Amino acid sequence: MTKSNVDRMSIKPVHRVVVVGAGYAGVLAANRLLSGAASASDGVACSVTVVNPRPDFIERIRLHEVAAGTRATAATPLREVLHPDAALVIGKVALIDPDGHVVKVLADRAVESIHYDTLVYAVGSAADQSVPGVAEHAYCVADVDSADALQAAVAALTGQRRVCIVGGGMTAIETAAEIAAEHPQLDVEILCSGAILGFMRKSARRKITAKLSKLGVTWREETSVAEVKEHSVFTTNGERLDFDVCVWTASFAVPDLAFTSGLATDASGRLRVDETLTSIDHPDIIGAGDAVVLPPDAFGHLRMGCAIALPLGGHAAATVLARMRGQQPEPLSVGFVAQCISIGRRDGYIQFVHADDSPRSLSLSGRTGARFKEAICSMTLNSLIKEQTRPGSYKAPKGPKAAPADGERVRR
Repeated sequence: MTKSNVDRMSIKPVHRVVVVGAGYAGVLAANRLLSGAASASDGVACSVTVVNPRPDFIERIRLHEVAAGTRATAATPLREVLHPDAALVIGKVALIDPDGHVVKVLADRAVESIHYDTLVYAVGSAADQSVPGVAEHAYCVADVDSADALQAAVAALTGQRRVCIVGGGMTAIETAAEIAAEHPQLDVEILCSGAILGFMRKSARRKITAKLSKLGVTWREETSVAEVKEHSVFTTNGERLDFDVCVWTASFAVPDLAFTSGLATDASGRLRVDETLTSIDHPDIIGAGDAVVLPPDAFGHLRMGCAIALPLGGHAAATVLARMRGQQPEPLSVGFVAQCISIGRRDGYIQFVHADDSPRSLSLSGRTGARFKEAICSMTLNSLIKEQTRPGSYKAPKGPKAAPADGERVRR
């Protein structure tokens, strides 16, 4: 056997990875895959193709700033964020063929077939528009186009106009505070089906609502919206509340791509994965981000957001690299450190938490809280860029330990 034949036999084939979605999870997965394979000495090699509907990376955690007009854009060209060796296809994945290992991509009004050895499913989430009238008459801060449109709508308001924000979570509070601080002439009111920030401890809620009140924000708790019409919302008890601009932050939904492609999903359409992020019925599909659901007994503490999307993207890459090397992937372990809320540009609230997202007694607020939140936002984008050359530069906190026999979770 000649030396050239030996060399050809020793070269490992390039493993084709397609990443569907270029949000926090998808970009981190793509960058860590390419930088991790390049830095390895075992000869593993992969190509990565990223499919995304637009050519920009969107910092969703800054969209409330865009909506209020305090930031011009939350978009950064994907080519500045993605690893330079990643191929980028601008288009929408219309269907996944898991048996044929093919994704059908609609791009430039034509359908393109892209083959893969491993697929990373990271399609993210969007605003839930299932409530009648939301799609037609409300804005949201879950995608850049709607945030841009909301910015224009708010800027066009003159005099003492009314902005109605539906929802009681972090997105609602950040959006209300940002708009009220930037446009103090407006009447900003939050409508919440339960209690504002009901998942937080009472002392934190008191401090945050006091800050909202200082900005002139009002709120109605235990007020569920049944329908949105032009310039009016109708509650489930029949009350009509008028508005000039309505912002919907009440809930999120995931694309139906996994469901329509015949993959195992939960009732909301999220891809069902095991503790290594592997699809439970197609082992060549790895999931990450908002659009996946893990076994609830060990991962019930997880919630949607970039704080979880990033570590899931990193672990998805680790699972793919392990498989390429013929190794057993490690199970995921991920938890939380803090809940971070901006209250305008000059104020914020940081609630430090245990790994299972339950609150600690430590918190930060005021300008210190605002600076902390801004540092987190800046670190998030910088971490994605660093992963191009330094695999593992983004480090995620470990998850809670397994529950002991008495059923109480052990906190780290």
